[in-house]
Amino acid sequence: MKRLPAVILAALLLTSLLGPELGLAGDVHPKTYRQNFLFTAIVMPNGDANITMKTVWLEPRDEIMRQIEEILNGTEGGNITVEEAIKRFEEEQLRRYLEGLRQAGMEVVNESLRAYGIEEGKNITIVFNAVAKHFATYYSYDDHWEVRVDPTRGYGSMAIPDTGFPFEIIMNNTFVVKLPPNSTVLSYPKPYVKQYNQSRFLVTSGVNGETVIVRSFIQLEPFLSPEGFKALFGDYDGYYIKYRAPYRGEERYERSVMKEYVTVDVYTNGTVRLHMRDEYIEPKEEVMQRKLEILSYGVDNVTQYILRTYSLALGFQGAIVEGGRVRILGLNETDAPLVIDAEYLVRNFTRYENGSYVYSFDPTMGIADRLEGNLQYEVNHTLYLTLNLPRGSEILEVPDNVTDELRGNRFTMTVLRNATSVRVVSNVFLRYGAPAEDVKALLLKHENATIRYTLPAEDGSGLSGTQKTAAVIIAILLIVGALVIWRRR
Repeated sequence: MKRLPAVILAALLLTSLLGPELGLAGDVHPKTYRQNFLFTAIVMPNGDANITMKTVWLEPRDEIMRQIEEILNGTEGGNITVEEAIKRFEEEQLRRYLEGLRQAGMEVVNESLRAYGIEEGKNITIVFNAVAKHFATYYSYDDHWEVRVDPTRGYGSMAIPDTGFPFEIIMNNTFVVKLPPNSTVLSYPKPYVKQYNQSRFLVTSGVNGETVIVRSFIQLEPFLSPEGFKALFGDYDGYYIKYRAPYRGEERYERSVMKEYVTVDVYTNGTVRLHMRDEYIEPKEEVMQRKLEILSYGVDNVTQYILRTYSLALGFQGAIVEGGRVRILGLNETDAPLVIDAEYLVRNFTRYENGSYVYSFDPTMGIADRLEGNLQYEVNHTLYLTLNLPRGSEILEVPDNVTDELRGNRFTMTVLRNATSVRVVSNVFLRYGAPAEDVKALLLKHENATIRYTLPAEDGSGLSGTQKTAAVIIAILLIVGALVIWRRR
C-alpha cells in the first residue's frame, strides 16, 4: 500500500494556484509567499478518514490580485458570470488535487472543493473535503495503527534546485487528527526547532484525549541552497502518529521477493571472476514499473550506468577491473522477474593475512542498513553464494550454519563445504510491519561472515605478489550500492 507522500501537500502549496511563473515577477526584490494551512482528519474505526485541507494564500498582495483577475477573466464582458468563473476555477483545482492524490496512491471518494475570497478580492482560500480510504495503516505485528503527517510540508524529501527558490516562503501549518473512540495514543511528533541563517523550522505538538494536534512554522529565505534545506529538515523524523484501538484492521501489503546469486571463481594467479545475478520477483507491479523506467531511460544507458557503478565500487575496495559486462533481462516479459546480470574479471580481490586468504561477505544482504520505521512489505530475500577455488587449494574456515528468529522474523544460513568449493544459502524473512529495531536486532549480528583458504604456490616458489596484495571482497555491498534505486524499505 502506498501512502500519501508529503510532497503532494507541498505541491498544492503554490503550483496549483500560481503555476511556473511565480517568483520575482519582474521586481528587483524577491517576494514573500505567505500561507496558512489546516489539515483535519477524523479517523474512522476501519482506518478511513474524513479529511479537510484548507489553504489560505495571504501574500504577496499583487500576486493574489493578479490571480483573482485571471480567475474572473471574461466576467466584465458578460461572457460568464462571477459564479460561473469561480466554479470553473474550483473544477480545475479539484482536478489538480485529485490527480496529485491519485499519483500519490491515495484513494478518495465523495470529494469536493470550494474557493472563497475571490469575489471579495481579499485572499484566495481553497477548502478540499473527501473521504480518504485506508488513511490509517494497521499493523498486526504489534497491534497498532499509524497515521502519517508531515510538518515539513514536503520539504524534507523534495528535490531542491541548486539555486533554491527565488522568493521567501512563510507557512503556518496545523494538523488536527481525531482518532477513533477509545483509542490510546502511543506516540506522536515531538517538539523540534532548527534554524539556518534566516530560515527556521519549528514544530510543536500536543494531545487532548483522542485528538492529536501538530503545528509547524516554516520560514525559508530566498535562494536557500539545498544544503540549507538539509540543515533544516534533514534530521527530522516526526512523521507518524501511532495509536492502539479496540478494532483490528485489514492489512494491505505486498511481498518483496528477491534472489541474489554470487559466484566467485578464484584462479591460481589470484585473478577472480565475479558473477552477480539479481532477480527481482515481487511486488510484480513495482517490478513492472522498474522495467518500464529502464525502457524509458534506454537499456544501453542503464546498462552503462550499472557497469560504471559496479566498476567504481570494486575500485573503491582496492580491486583492479580487467573487464566486465552487464545484461538486463526480462524487460519484455510481463510475468518474468527483472534480472540484472553482471560479470567482472578482477585482481586484488580477497584479503591476504597470516598466511591465508579471507573472503568476507554479508549473508543478510544489507537489509538492516538505513532501515527506518515499519516494513512496508513482507520480505523474502535469498542469497546463493558459491566460492570456487583452484585444485590444490585448502579451505581452512567456513561460517557456521545459523537459524535465528525474532517475533516471527527469521534468518537462516546453510553452508555446504566440498574439497575446493563452498556454497552458502542464506534467507531473510521479515514480517510486514516489523519495526526497524526488531530487524536490526535480528540481522546486525549476522552481517559479517568469512571464508578462509589457501591457494597452491606458483611453480613451488610460494605466493605471488598479486596474491599477497589481494583486497577484501564484499560482493553484497556492491549489489546494495549499485542497485539501491531498486530497493525500498
